[in-house]
Amino acid sequence: MDILLDDLLFEKISNGTKTVEIFLNDEEMKHFSVGDTLAVHRKSDKEDMILASAWSIKKFKKLAEIYKLYSEETVGLSLDELTQVYPQNVVKKHGVLAVKMRVLKANYD
Repeated sequence: MDILLDDLLFEKISNGTKTVEIFLNDEEMKHFSVGDTLAVHRKSDKEDMILASAWSIKKFKKLAEIYKLYSEETVGLSLDELTQVYPQNVVKKHGVLAVKMRVLKANYD
C-alpha cells in the first residue's frame, strides 16, 4: 500500500518517533493485514520513500480511543489534528485502524 505524507510526518517516521499510522477502516483497507508492506512517500519528493511493515493493527470506533493506547508522539498528530484529517461523522461510519509500523528500508538521502 502506498501512502503520501507531508514532510514533517515523513521525517517523524524516518527518525523513529512516529510508529503508528491511522487509516479509515473502509473498503480500501478491508484486506490489509499484519505483515503487509507500506510504501511511505514524501509529498514534496515522491521519489523519497520508506518501506515499513505492519506488525500490529488495532480497530477503533473513536479517535480519542487511539490515545488511550498510543502516545501523541507515536501517532505523530494531536487529537485535534487527527480530527481534521478524519471528521467525526466519517469515523462514526467506518471506524479507524491504528497500524503499528516497523521501518524496513529507507530510500532517500
